[in-house]
Amino acid sequence: MRAATRFAMALSLGAAVSGACAPAFAAQPYEGFWASTRKDCRDQDSANRMSIEGGNRLYWYETRCRASEITADGKLGWKLKLACEGEGEKFRSNPRISIAAGGRLVMANGPVGQAKHQAYVRCEIAKKR
Repeated sequence: MRAATRFAMALSLGAAVSGACAPAFAAQPYEGFWASTRKDCRDQDSANRMSIEGGNRLYWYETRCRASEITADGKLGWKLKLACEGEGEKFRSNPRISIAAGGRLVMANGPVGQAKHQAYVRCEIAKKR
C-alpha cells in the first residue's frame, strides 16, 4: 500500500474515532420558539414569547440566559443552571423544564414572569425564503 493511501486511511480512522468521542450536536426536544398562547406565537413583539437555541441559550423579550449546565431529570425533563441578563441586571436562575403531554413546554422556577410555573406552546415559525 502506498504511503499516501495509508496516511489517508489513518486520517479517516482518526476522524471517525474522534467523532465518536465528540459531543452530539443534535437539536434537543426543548429547542425552538415557544409562547404562552398561539396568538402570542404570531405577535413578534409579544413579551410572552421565548426561544431556546443551540441547546443552551434562552431568549425572552428583554431577558437572555445561557445555561452553564443542563442535566437530565426524567425522560423529558431537564434542570438548568442559567446566567441571565435583563433590564440592566445580571442574575442566576435554576429552572426545571419539561415537555408535557400535548407537547407543551413547562418551566418551573423560571427566570421571567410572575408565576413560578409557566406553560408554553410550540410556535411554528415560517422559514424565510
